[in-house]
Order: sequence, then C-alpha cells, then structure tokens
Amino acid sequence: MRVFIYFLSILTFSYVIDIQTIFIRIITRDKYTLQWLNNFPFLSQSIREFWGRRYNQIIGTILKESLFLPLNLYIPSRSIVGLITFIISGLLHVHIALVAFEDISSVLPTFACFLLNGIACCIDAHLPINLPPLLGWLMTHSVLFVTAPMCLGPFARDKDVFFGVNELLSYDDDQWISKLPMPKNCPK
Repeated sequence: MRVFIYFLSILTFSYVIDIQTIFIRIITRDKYTLQWLNNFPFLSQSIREFWGRRYNQIIGTILKESLFLPLNLYIPSRSIVGLITFIISGLLHVHIALVAFEDISSVLPTFACFLLNGIACCIDAHLPINLPPLLGWLMTHSVLFVTAPMCLGPFARDKDVFFGVNELLSYDDDQWISKLPMPKNCPK
C-alpha cells in the first residue's frame, strides 16, 4: 500500500510544483519560462512516451543531452543507446539509494527496475504494430506498476522520507483509522 501511494504521489505531486511555471510566465509576460517537470504522465500510451516525453522532463532532457545524443554519434542503434541511458540512470538511482538509505538490499531491485524499463522501451520501439490507445495505456501502466515497487521500495519503507511528514498517513498498527469507543450494549 505504501509503494502504491508513493507511486501515485510521485506522478501527481509535480502539478503543484509546476504552478511556479505558470506564475513565472504570468509575472514576466512570457519573457521567461521554466520547463515543466511532468507532462501528464497518466496519459502515456506507450512506455517510450512516458519516459521520453511525459515523466520528469528536466532529468530526461539532461540524460538526452549529456548521454543519448553524444552516444548516438558513435553507436548507430538508438535502441542500444537508449538501453545504455537507462542503465546509467539506474546506476545513478542505485547511488541515491545507497547514499540516502544505506540500503544494500535495494541495489539489485533498483537497477533491475531501470533495466527492465529500458528493455520495455526497446521492445516498444521495435513493435511492428501500434496498439489501440486504451490497450497501449493499460500495457504502459501495467509495466510501470509492476516495476515501480522495485525502485520506490526504499523510499516507501523509510517513513521519514514520505510517510513521516504526516502521522495520519502512517499505516503502522492502523493508527490512521480513528478509534471509536465501543458501545455499552454491544454483544460479545
């Protein structure tokens, strides 16, 4: 349950952060703009669309400009270059898990999450047919929902990162459910 709630919060919290982009454009009358963090990732109809155009566009742009495009000059296969980019992103996330949580047990699942998503993107790129929009959406979010706990596990297990902020969201011992007094005429 924690991983699911954390997954949903990651995909939705950025809309609050993106409000600053709107204010900057209004205040400066479109003279200055900020890049949006996300572009409605829930609407993704393919795994490549999710990672390439919708989710975490700032990091996506950094990885594209610093890894994907330079490697693409030397390696002709875009699929191999994309897989290498996912592997390096996975190693960066492993580093974060080790430094932030000192959790060696999360190294393999975190790396596997990015490797599997990279493989899914390669398969998606070479799929001979285009899936109908609803089926594409279901497949995309099924892959994400299966692989997300691999990477988000350390974050969800550490209450101080997300769940420690508000005790009502803590699911330990069902404390988030309000305790009602037992009625006096309750049968045993």
